[in-house]
Amino acid sequence: MIPSSFPPKEEMARLTARMLLEIGAVDFNAQSPFTHASGKQAPTYVDCRKVISFPRVRSVMLDFLAVTVMREAGFEAFDNIAGGETAGIPFAAFVAERLALPMTYVPKKPKGDG
Repeated sequence: MIPSSFPPKEEMARLTARMLLEIGAVDFNAQSPFTHASGKQAPTYVDCRKVISFPRVRSVMLDFLAVTVMREAGFEAFDNIAGGETAGIPFAAFVAERLALPMTYVPKKPKGDG
């Protein structure tokens, strides 16, 4: 169940940044920028997969995500949550559970057997 009161989005953003820093999910390297999946380079990299290993941080961040979805999109805006294979699957499952929605995953490539 999602609590009925949450801080404003600016405070949720500040707390999220603090949690990501606390768990070591943020890397900085100004000398040799990271190349992201998009091909863009940046001096920062956020490894969101680390969130899975920190249940308290994960729980708060999922609450923040759920309330943001409800505030910005509405309570009945979605009918399914999808996550990309492989790292997106646990996050999709966590979000689907929070929002009481079914979950599917998107494979990297189609099965070759039909």
